[in-house]
Amino acid sequence: PLSGERPQRLNHLQSSARRLGIMGVVGVRPLAPDERTRMNASSMDAAAKQRVKDAFVASARAELEALQENAQVEEDSSRLDQDSSFSIDDLSQADEAADLSDRFQQSREYQSQRLAALENLDVAPTGTVTPGAIVGFDGNRFLVGAVSSGIECDGTKYAGISGDAPIFAEINGLTIGDTFTFRDREHRIDFLA
Repeated sequence: PLSGERPQRLNHLQSSARRLGIMGVVGVRPLAPDERTRMNASSMDAAAKQRVKDAFVASARAELEALQENAQVEEDSSRLDQDSSFSIDDLSQADEAADLSDRFQQSREYQSQRLAALENLDVAPTGTVTPGAIVGFDGNRFLVGAVSSGIECDGTKYAGISGDAPIFAEINGLTIGDTFTFRDREHRIDFLA
């Protein structure tokens, strides 16, 4: 580029950024907290965040229903007809089915807790990483505070980050543009709603 072209282009970018209220995006100065929130709110509104939460809730509810069905099958299998005669194998299978039924019951309780936590998760727009925030880094999106393998909503895939996950300790309180190191790799928060 010509020597005068770069400053002229920078001046144009600065005036455009000033007009749009996004000075930090072009590197003129860091974004102030209120500017970060404003920028994030425009990238995903409250209704879109609610749809993501609703998809996580629906997925957790479906998992709970499947666990309940499986538990019922195992519980039914563990009952022997007391009016019939049965073999040692029948008793053994009934005991094993009862053990599985107990494990399914524990899983149902855990899944019920996960579902309740998701239903109570506040997904209001935010400018910092906290439970309820949707955060993006490395091309992936996550709902913070959700214990889930993932869902798809509005054409985007989301996974959950539990509040007790090791990565949560690294990203809690960060804002868009912040970097963090996890498992010897540096990451940058490039999306936050």
